[in-house]
Amino acid sequence: MEQNHDERILFLFRHGETDWNREGRLQGHSDTPLNATGLAQARALAEQLLAHRLDVVVSSDLARARTTAEMVAETSRVPLFTERGLRETDVGAAEGLLWMEAKTRFGEGLTERWYSDGDVAFPGGETGIATRVRGLAALRRFAGTRPFYRIGVSTHGAMIRQLMKHALPPGSPPAPVRNTTLYVLRYRPACDGLIVVEYEQPGFGPHS
Repeated sequence: MEQNHDERILFLFRHGETDWNREGRLQGHSDTPLNATGLAQARALAEQLLAHRLDVVVSSDLARARTTAEMVAETSRVPLFTERGLRETDVGAAEGLLWMEAKTRFGEGLTERWYSDGDVAFPGGETGIATRVRGLAALRRFAGTRPFYRIGVSTHGAMIRQLMKHALPPGSPPAPVRNTTLYVLRYRPACDGLIVVEYEQPGFGPHS
């Protein structure tokens, strides 16, 4: 890709698996660690990203994203920064609940809309729109103060869905975000512009 000084390339990826992911629990801001599968996924992602020649990695400060980012940065031999604004959505009273428990407690409609839309929140939590605004501000803050062009971004499932909602045409279904799924996007900080270049899911090759 030819470098445009008004543009960055983002390599946006989700952290590896945690026990709560495996159980289907809503994690939110709980600081859960990677499990053995997650560590293996992070190592594989780090090797995969070598070919993309990252300049830097920026990560959510939560352990599951930060550990994934540390492996990527170490393998690519690039600096690592943390940015609290890239944290997962605050799920409020749903934190720690299994998905079906959340449906029972808060209603299937609200729970499904929380996943797919941007204008609802669990009690005491934040909406998808608030998550998206926070994530875009974090990216703008980071890219606007540092000279890096090819930026790895280690974050969380709901944050990636919301950033992809910003990048994709209105009405698009939620972007698939398995653990260590990777999206490549063109990014213009000045206008919060995001354009999808490709995505790679673990165990699969590039997709358009």
